[in-house]
Amino acid sequence: MMRDTVYVLSELASQEAIAASIAEMAAAVQAYVPGYRLKQQVQFEVIPEDKPVNLPGVGCFSGLKTAVYLEVEGAAHYLPAYAGNLDIMTSAALATAEQMAGAMHSAAGATA
Repeated sequence: MMRDTVYVLSELASQEAIAASIAEMAAAVQAYVPGYRLKQQVQFEVIPEDKPVNLPGVGCFSGLKTAVYLEVEGAAHYLPAYAGNLDIMTSAALATAEQMAGAMHSAAGATA
């Protein structure tokens, strides 16, 4: 099983809207990678202007820190179940190929 933590530093924004958008995107990915899921609720930390953090090479930052905890269990079709990182790539490639084939088929039907 692959586990990842994604951190995002951004301007202050609606935490509810961000969490909803992440949940929506996770559901979209689950459509072609069933083992993809949020490990826990999205975590937020407000970094106030009067207590910014120093980011090397960037400078001082204040705003919103968002943490997303993900895990992917491979479907084990062609790869072991623990190879979630590879499974997500092959599943995404397959979904993309299916969409492209559908578009090509539709275009061919429109010109016939």
